[in-house]
Amino acid sequence: MATSRTDRDLARGRRAAAHVRIRGGSALATACARVGATFSPAIRYSIFKDRVATLIRRGAAHPEVRIRYGMFVERHRAPNLDAAIVLIDRMRCAELGARAEAVGNWGYCSRSRLSLMLLDEVRLILRILRRHAPGRFPQLTAEIRGRRSRDGSLDKRYR
Repeated sequence: MATSRTDRDLARGRRAAAHVRIRGGSALATACARVGATFSPAIRYSIFKDRVATLIRRGAAHPEVRIRYGMFVERHRAPNLDAAIVLIDRMRCAELGARAEAVGNWGYCSRSRLSLMLLDEVRLILRILRRHAPGRFPQLTAEIRGRRSRDGSLDKRYR
């Protein structure tokens, strides 16, 4: 399934190849320009945003979302959306600092990349939530933490 971001990346590659072809470049130069422009550093962000958009579409009650963020939400409870954003930003900054220190001391970093990925995902989700639906933060965290009973209210065990 192609997204608009993927379409933009592919179009950027086609434009770069056409530009090289117009200037009289070889077939190899044209192919290199197309691949280089299509899979530029921007593709990393496109893939990241597509992954986060997929998780948002699935909703807080989806099993993958609950598994991915459930323990994180339990461990780091925030009273409101602004506090959650500040907490995530501080945790991300601390993780990046620890990585930089490890590389400076040892020449490599053995820390898990997953923690930084989760922090980046949560950071983007919280910023989207702040922009589009700030009032839903308590409901979403409650859905991630627990289940709803048959009448729609949260089950007392999972509050």
